Amino acid sequence: MSVSPLVTVYVPCRNYGRYLTQCVESVLGQLYTEWELILVDEASSDDSAAIAEDLRRRQPDRITVVQNPEPIGLQKLANRVLGMANGKYMMRLDADDWLDEGALLLMVSKLEATPGVGLVYGNYFYTDAEGQVLGMERRHRLGAEDRAGHLPPHGACTMFRTRALKAVGGYSEDIDAQDGWELWYKLANRVGAASLDLPVFYYRQHDTSLSRDYQRLLTARSRIFARIGNGLEGGYKPTCAAVIPVRESYPGFEGVPYREYEGRSLLERAISSAAEASVVTTVIVSSQSQRVLDFAARLEAEGRVPVHARVLRDDLGTSSAKLPIRDIMLHAGHYYAELTGTSPDVVVFLSIHAVHRRTEHLEKAINVLRITESDSVVSVQEEREPVFAHGPDGLSLLNPGRFDDLSYDRERLYTFNGAILSIWWEILQQESLLGDKVAYIEMSPEDSLQIKNATMLGNRQ
Repeated sequence: MSVSPLVTVYVPCRNYGRYLTQCVESVLGQLYTEWELILVDEASSDDSAAIAEDLRRRQPDRITVVQNPEPIGLQKLANRVLGMANGKYMMRLDADDWLDEGALLLMVSKLEATPGVGLVYGNYFYTDAEGQVLGMERRHRLGAEDRAGHLPPHGACTMFRTRALKAVGGYSEDIDAQDGWELWYKLANRVGAASLDLPVFYYRQHDTSLSRDYQRLLTARSRIFARIGNGLEGGYKPTCAAVIPVRESYPGFEGVPYREYEGRSLLERAISSAAEASVVTTVIVSSQSQRVLDFAARLEAEGRVPVHARVLRDDLGTSSAKLPIRDIMLHAGHYYAELTGTSPDVVVFLSIHAVHRRTEHLEKAINVLRITESDSVVSVQEEREPVFAHGPDGLSLLNPGRFDDLSYDRERLYTFNGAILSIWWEILQQESLLGDKVAYIEMSPEDSLQIKNATMLGNRQ
């Protein structure tokens, strides 16, 4: 008779005492009973510690309480638990969430039935702060609806083989969020992943939810991609030509590259952030105006920007105010080949108007291009407001979850923010701007800002 494998469930808690009892009772009520539970109090100032101790007394042989005198953060905490875990499988459950009674049974059954799979996750219910169900998040099915791997598992309530995570060194302790993304990219290609088309837990939405710290999550993703990108380094590093197209003036917006934003000209900001990226081989300023190129040369001579290339282009067949992006990228790629004798592996379009684009965004775009093996990567901003499209009966709402302040995976809409477009040279030459497999990096609304008229400069000059 086979022995049912043990599952280690751990619950980090910092000032979530009001939710902790429901969370733990959802583990006690599991249909699958071979589990151990580790409660970690992160120096809470509420009654979390006392509640955790009371819960431990219910089943002291299976529940362990760890008291941290100072908060150490999710990744360090997870690594400590990893060293304590006795289970063949392991899963984090957040203190403000709770499990469906069949969660462990379903996930263990999936992992036991598919030995080549190292992690499994399912759908979940969104609830309000009081626990009332708002809707269900139905994740995309791996390998079918999400072949690109852009939708990693949720960090909580993803079950994984403990040994697999130990084998890859556990969690990276310098990354303080997005442990689901790190699990995904560390384990998915190594041991495989599976998803369940069933809800397995309840995900509480409230003002103090850690998942609402949007900028922190995006920064953590950048660090994860940087770490994985560095791990790809071998004997060859792809060459990258970053082109900054510059039109001197637009109707109603004269002298664009010379305009200053927070003490630096738009062109100076664009060249500097691009040249500082370790993934960029050459920065190319491309313009129809010799005055613009002369200005760039002066910036370089004065030491205000790093060394870069400059190329004068004709109108490329257009007099429109809009830039023909693909033509400009091709022109820059050919110019790069003239300079170096070889074509670039990657060409990146960088808008001069994206004043908050930073070096880390550019490096993330190239890392994502390599890691996902996509044809191209675009920078996007998630549409956070309800969006409608014309239908046979009038307007059709494309993302109804936004009226409940929810972002369902299947309703997420993104707009190109114009900051970055990176593409493999071979794809660009195939009369395509994006190719077939398009990846993305998400930027915050603040980082997506584009200065398109003098009014937007305001007092920033």
